[in-house]
Amino acid sequence: MPELPEVEVFRQTFNSSALNQKVARVEVLDDIILENISSRAFQMKLKGATFQATHRHGKNLFVQLDTEETMMLHFGMSGSLKYGKDGEEEPEYSRIIFNLNNGYNLYYVSPRKLGRIGVVEDEADYIVENKLGPDTYSDDFTWDVFKNIMKGRRGIIKSSLMNQKLMAGIGNVYSDEILFHSNIYPFTVVHEINDKELKTIFDNIKMVFEKVINTKLKGKKFPKNFLVLKRSEGAECPICGGRIKREKFSGRSSYYCEAHQKKNLGPN
Repeated sequence: MPELPEVEVFRQTFNSSALNQKVARVEVLDDIILENISSRAFQMKLKGATFQATHRHGKNLFVQLDTEETMMLHFGMSGSLKYGKDGEEEPEYSRIIFNLNNGYNLYYVSPRKLGRIGVVEDEADYIVENKLGPDTYSDDFTWDVFKNIMKGRRGIIKSSLMNQKLMAGIGNVYSDEILFHSNIYPFTVVHEINDKELKTIFDNIKMVFEKVINTKLKGKKFPKNFLVLKRSEGAECPICGGRIKREKFSGRSSYYCEAHQKKNLGPN
């Protein structure tokens, strides 16, 4: 994980804590996190800079600096941001620490070291260069855009939703969640899904993201009918009482209800 909802919550947390703060010093505890920049160069670019604005595109967080450059953060499989007063115990697995002028620190945490941070000149250029599709939580991601992306595709629906070059932000967990609420078997071939079903999937992308973001990632606040709370083989489906099934495809585990997400028998 983190997928788009988590990164959006990280963005909101950043805005309520570190935004408009000046960086006094940067501690790079593990430079494997840095993308195309040395520790010294990163420290020099960030020291004295002020965090001016944030923007998220898919799973990427962009922080605009007052130096006319932009810091890019990607959180890999397990990354996060923490904020705390200087002198307090630093979070475990902190890889980069931003010491701020207000006496607080911003910690980039990455237990599995799969995240990355870099400095880019232009966010839009970065998105193009990395061939990222449209952000699935933006106002520009409309039903017509989604329908056109899916038109003529012959792969399975789960893989299409997760393809960051088609659309940015959906990963393994929330592709399952979206299809769970759409009554669609995850391994259904896209061209076997009719427009009504596609529209349901599109609506549920927005619904799932909205509800997860509103929880601020606090598990107790997740809706009781969400699959993420029952994500284990044989668990009872919170929607219909069926059983949750686990199935692997391309090395990834998918979870779905075998009762209300039945396999398609052919084109609709």
